[in-house]
Amino acid sequence: MLYIVTAAMILAAAAVFIAFGEESVDETNAEFLQSFGWEVKRKNIDSAAVNIPDPFDLVYENYNKLQIEAGLDLAPYAGRRAMRYTYEVTNFPYGEPKNVRANVLCVDDEPVAGDIMTTAADGFMAGLDFLEKVL
Repeated sequence: MLYIVTAAMILAAAAVFIAFGEESVDETNAEFLQSFGWEVKRKNIDSAAVNIPDPFDLVYENYNKLQIEAGLDLAPYAGRRAMRYTYEVTNFPYGEPKNVRANVLCVDDEPVAGDIMTTAADGFMAGLDFLEKVL
């Protein structure tokens, strides 16, 4: 019986730690996006582990061009494991913002890159500096 109680306490503590940790990451990522002028719902709608290739493949070469234009660079993170968090954008200046998403790539829980994109059939992907370029 003692083992069951101990196991339950450990699982409960882990759940609290995970929930608190994700809230902290969401807050950090929201602040990162705000530094580029983006407002998002504070809870991520998706997350996934990603491997940043080393060397970059064509997809990451093109993605890093977006990052460099926005003042970021993924090159120092080549070969690293990252987490991608996706958020709903609430201040997209054109059309309906309901399909616009912000992705943030984090390495060691720190945001290092990101993009703005839409899930619409005629969608787009842009760097985080998109607002600076169009407003």
